[in-house]
Amino acid sequence: MRTVQLERLRPGEILAERARCPIVYLPLGPLEWHGPAMPFGTDPLMAQELARRAALRTGGVVMPTLFLGTERERPAQILKDKGFENAESMYVIGMDVPKNSVKSYYAREDLFAVTVREHLRLLVQQAYKLIVIVNGHGAWGQREQLDRLAIEFSNETPSKVIVAFPNIAREGEELDFGHACEIETSLMRYLDDENVDLSQFPPRDVKLPYTDWGIADDCVFEGKPTPDKCVLCDPRDATVEAGERYFGAALDHICAQVDAAYAALRA
Repeated sequence: MRTVQLERLRPGEILAERARCPIVYLPLGPLEWHGPAMPFGTDPLMAQELARRAALRTGGVVMPTLFLGTERERPAQILKDKGFENAESMYVIGMDVPKNSVKSYYAREDLFAVTVREHLRLLVQQAYKLIVIVNGHGAWGQREQLDRLAIEFSNETPSKVIVAFPNIAREGEELDFGHACEIETSLMRYLDDENVDLSQFPPRDVKLPYTDWGIADDCVFEGKPTPDKCVLCDPRDATVEAGERYFGAALDHICAQVDAAYAALRA
């Protein structure tokens, strides 16, 4: 094959690859605020490259990336844990805290699900046996919608649908992924270092309050924020080398999921 990107393939190539390996990848994620130093497309761009490299390893083709995702309003307790004093009266969707300069492009949850549903319907129609949704966005609502669709399509159509979410930890390792923190910034530095500008942050000795930067550690969402309500896994510590390691772990994890699902279909 010249490429695994379906939009760049001619009809005969699409048919030949589908006959050889009827797997198709659908990468997706929202255009979303990831602090001032990273691109808005961080989530879908990550999913896109994971899908491309996974297809090269497992076989199959990759659909054009769906730059779409969803988020819900943050509960007051999470806003309190971020350090907002007026949390009870605030309405914050996803990572769009008041001090952000640009709002994220979050679709309504129902419209997101309908759009993904239509993509899945078309891929079933194309006779792909295994459809792999590579989800670059960890929002609870988004993951719930994708999991629900995967169960429905896997039981009501001839295709098997799985949702692959990047797991960047090696076996036995515990990591705080967070949002736009060290791990995600390292990943983007590895994939596109020229598009990450850490000079947008103040010097390293200046703390980054959650309320000011639209960045958050996982501990915030787990109800265990840092005492000073400031970022613990600092994006300014991000390195290309760490990003390569995280990406390799995520790719191995996705390929293992796909290999297992495809082997079960062929059994």
